[in-house]
Amino acid sequence: MEVQTALVLTIQLIALFSIAGALLLYLLCKVRGTRDDATGTQKGSILITCADTALGLQICTFFASKGHRVFAGMKDPVESLPAKLLRGWMKMRENSDTPVSGSVVPMKIDVTREDVLREAAESMGAHLNAGERGILAVINTAGSVYRGRIDSQDSLQWENMFKNNVMGCLRTARAFIGLLRPTRGRLILLGSGNDDDGLTVFMATRNAVQGCADALRKELRPYGVNVVTLDSRGVPAESLFKAPVPYTISDEEGVPTQYSADVLTSSALGVIERALYDSRPSETYCLSVPNSKFQMKLPCRSSLKISASRTDSKPIQSV
Repeated sequence: MEVQTALVLTIQLIALFSIAGALLLYLLCKVRGTRDDATGTQKGSILITCADTALGLQICTFFASKGHRVFAGMKDPVESLPAKLLRGWMKMRENSDTPVSGSVVPMKIDVTREDVLREAAESMGAHLNAGERGILAVINTAGSVYRGRIDSQDSLQWENMFKNNVMGCLRTARAFIGLLRPTRGRLILLGSGNDDDGLTVFMATRNAVQGCADALRKELRPYGVNVVTLDSRGVPAESLFKAPVPYTISDEEGVPTQYSADVLTSSALGVIERALYDSRPSETYCLSVPNSKFQMKLPCRSSLKISASRTDSKPIQSV
């Protein structure tokens, strides 16, 4: 065989193998993409420990809109007002021109009860698809705040704040760390807050959480789990744990009550998003200033109408 003929054949074989390799790579990417579409979990799962608050609801809907499956922790995931609001929000978005790419799964969670937390962790594991080894993040929004001066405040309120804010944080870490290790996920906690008048004990609990975060960060670093705190200074303490605010847009019978979750600005939500997505996360992210201009309206088509002039509630008709 002539040298020139051999050279031509060699070039043709190289071109053929290059085409075959490119085709194989394309097919592998196609199969992987099809698998991701089938599981519907391209962005993974996140747990919000308390969606009974306006803040928790706001974070749930934000990350569901980003394509995540969001486990929404609630004291009553079936009949409570927040559960109905989330179902109404999902139904509304499914029927809109821009349907939600993620999903919300209400879960019974109480950070003061280890038995409930264990059951929630087991239930979440059953919800994960075959390709999911764990969850991407736990965002602890559970807690409580009572304002009062140290010389007159009821000590039961102190105990409640330490039970929810500090012990709840540690119980949450212990319950769900098994779901964070496989994914090298993140534990995101509410850290320091406003040092306002009448918040001495509350600030003590927030500083304790900051200390817990520092200690957990060292303990969990060998497993690749990052512990991040959200500095909430600039956000009123009561806003962190307030319930959704009801209001009406019409006095006509049958018009659904609207609820507002106006805790964080869109930029503050972006801060939480960075805390989740940054490849090398900071230890602390500042939420900066809230809020009054940002509102999320949630229709509750089968819940309760709450009137400012009455303390009782009555059902309204669906529309």
